[in-house]
Amino acid sequence: MIIEDIKRDGKMKSIQITARSVQKAIDNALQQLGLNQDDVDIKILDEGGLFRKAKVEIFYEEKNNQEDLSTNSKIQVQEEDKIQQNKIIEVCTGFLQKLFSLMGIEAKINYEERDSNYYFEIDGDNVSRIIGRRGETLNAIQELLKNIVRNAEFKEKVFFNVCDYKNKRENALISLAERTARKAIKIGKPIKLESMSAYERRIIHVALQDYEGVTTQSEGKEPHRYLVVIPIKK
Repeated sequence: MIIEDIKRDGKMKSIQITARSVQKAIDNALQQLGLNQDDVDIKILDEGGLFRKAKVEIFYEEKNNQEDLSTNSKIQVQEEDKIQQNKIIEVCTGFLQKLFSLMGIEAKINYEERDSNYYFEIDGDNVSRIIGRRGETLNAIQELLKNIVRNAEFKEKVFFNVCDYKNKRENALISLAERTARKAIKIGKPIKLESMSAYERRIIHVALQDYEGVTTQSEGKEPHRYLVVIPIKK
């Protein structure tokens, strides 16, 4: 709006611009402010002439940029998180695809991000080799992924699973722990379980930590370390 006069208040600010024409001065001011002509009021101070430039004063409302800055900051963080997420997924899926190709296995790689952790689930018709004996190959791949992510200086954690094997194995170990505890109490003697990984021994330890009448302890040396279920004498 081109005006003759304007009331100034604390919210209004203005700039004066000179150019070879009134319209050029207005255009330069709007470009400098990053505003549209509908957002400002315009006062022509000098229409210019043969030997002088046109001069305008642009009045605009000073906005509180705090909210805009906050919004822009949130958007920037979201974009950075998305870039980080894409990098982690790219690194992990690239490694898994190459590994499965070397193993001659066709498998589908699914991934999910939850609470800044990344979960990779493998599915396919012939993925038993990825699991291995009692999950040994699966656990080895899990450790490789952890090391790859750590070496890439990612702080996020990654988890690896095949056809929900870990949940099925955990349920099986809990059942084994409870059966063994009942038997140890019944016969009154310690029962030694077969050698297991630290992860599997921990599952049984946790399953029986509040089980009345027994305690557990690990014995032996890696990789043949095993767990013993011991009845508590009353």
